[in-house]
Amino acid sequence: MAASIYDVAKRAGVSISTVSRILNQSASVRPEKVQAVMEAMEYYHYEPNQFARGLVTQQSHTIGISLYHSTTPGQSLFDLSYNLQLLKGIESILAQQNYSMTLICETEEEIYSKDTPPKYYEFMMQKRIDGLILGGISSSLQKNSYITRMLEEKFPLVYIGKRFHPNGLHIYAHYEQYVFHMLHTLWRAGHRHILFYHYYFHGQYQTAILKQVSEQLPDLKLYPVSAIESPFFRNQLIQDIEEYVQKCGCTAVCLPSMELTRLLIGVCGQLEISIPEQLSLLSVEHQKGEGETLYPPVSAFYVPVQEMGEGAAKLLLHAISNDESQETGREYAPVYLPRDTVRVL
Repeated sequence: MAASIYDVAKRAGVSISTVSRILNQSASVRPEKVQAVMEAMEYYHYEPNQFARGLVTQQSHTIGISLYHSTTPGQSLFDLSYNLQLLKGIESILAQQNYSMTLICETEEEIYSKDTPPKYYEFMMQKRIDGLILGGISSSLQKNSYITRMLEEKFPLVYIGKRFHPNGLHIYAHYEQYVFHMLHTLWRAGHRHILFYHYYFHGQYQTAILKQVSEQLPDLKLYPVSAIESPFFRNQLIQDIEEYVQKCGCTAVCLPSMELTRLLIGVCGQLEISIPEQLSLLSVEHQKGEGETLYPPVSAFYVPVQEMGEGAAKLLLHAISNDESQETGREYAPVYLPRDTVRVL
């Protein structure tokens, strides 16, 4: 099988964009990199065709944004403030550099299918995008062979999540730390039985969080429940409140988003449970001030998702331009915003 531009880049220890720049003589490249690429081309007897020459430098000036979504009826990608704030941040930077973005939306079933590559990989191979931002990376996605191949071939890629591969760029908001801080905040307020909602795609972090709780807060009893962003989750919330609050004696609930918090406040009203007198709430907000729009105003940890989107776009554009930056990622610290829904027992 004939060698590809990917093989040349891998052997030379450079990105495919660097190989393309050398082939097209489109910009200066350090002599040692030119030499490494030439030696790799000679090793493979590589003769670049027009596709290879244009693989990266024939830029589309378009960035792919991969967001996966549930197939649950009634759920939209744009119902979640996380997605909206992330896209807002990305677009603000791309617009300054005359780049466009294209949404690549797939279900988890499509992404993890063994029969066909995910759409974002096809977009890359078809030169429809110059780089890719993954809006979130679960433990299953980390093991995806196409993600691994893209990282190993040094395709311009930024993912939102904890660093898990020596290649690639990442944006991380210290999920494990701020979730533990949420639980610790409720514990300091005297709560010892807490209903703890989390998303299934954060599953790789839960073991570490639960271990930290058992070691540092041994008298805290957690009731973990996997949450789903869906209007139909309201019925599940009713059952959970009846089971964990009214029967098991939970005095506080920890939630991962304002969308779920809004549903829970409605359920508490329906069940005549007073907040925070009977049940304390602590949530996460992705748009600053979001918790103030609810009644009562919800205490929350603010995760600066718009800034994270801006950071992801900047890192990706640096990678595309091959500017020799040593920056491999950016980390963001959430901020606690105390309001009216955490009662001190």
